[in-house]
Amino acid sequence: MIIVKRQMQLHHAVSVIGGFLGGYTVFNHCDIFANAQTGNLIKLVIGLFGLRLESVAFMASYFLLYAAGNAFYAVARKKLKLSMKIVSFIITAVGILLVGVLNFTGNSYFAVMPVFFLAPVQWNAFKTAGGNSSSTIFSSNNVRQAVILLTRYIMEKNPKDLRNAKFYWATLLCFHVGVAASVLLSLFFGVHSIWFCLIAVGIAAAFYYRYQAAKIKAFT
Repeated sequence: MIIVKRQMQLHHAVSVIGGFLGGYTVFNHCDIFANAQTGNLIKLVIGLFGLRLESVAFMASYFLLYAAGNAFYAVARKKLKLSMKIVSFIITAVGILLVGVLNFTGNSYFAVMPVFFLAPVQWNAFKTAGGNSSSTIFSSNNVRQAVILLTRYIMEKNPKDLRNAKFYWATLLCFHVGVAASVLLSLFFGVHSIWFCLIAVGIAAAFYYRYQAAKIKAFT
């Protein structure tokens, strides 16, 4: 069905944004992965044992920003009439602009802060596609699903498993295309490569309007 196809294409386009931001923050800013919390919460606990108070303060701030992003999504979804996908694009664009400005402080810990807020908004706004639950901002569950579905298809030859496996493998590919783009651009432009992520946001927004157009055409 064309609507499902367009929805999956949108999901993959947004995954490029997630990969770009993940690669950008890790490569340019002290190995910080701002798309998720697992590694940073581990660093927080390690910092507590090592009495590295500055590190603990930043990691705690990151946790609060990430939590705030999730809380914002819950409130905005209930209160705003605007599609949360559009809200996510706006928040992502604003976050990228803030990262670009904060880069001028020369402090990597401050510069990545906006990503901790925008990432969960994107995750929640684009958490499913074609009936598949999939993150656009990190890869753990996507790897699990891709491998399990492909293995199941090899054993049982169910076409649905192959279809869904392709979706997850494509999500992983698009995410890491974003990572590769961020690293290549960072080699030439350093921290200022963040501005190129606005192009990825624009492309994903175009895919969103293609998806919406397909829905309107189908239902009218």
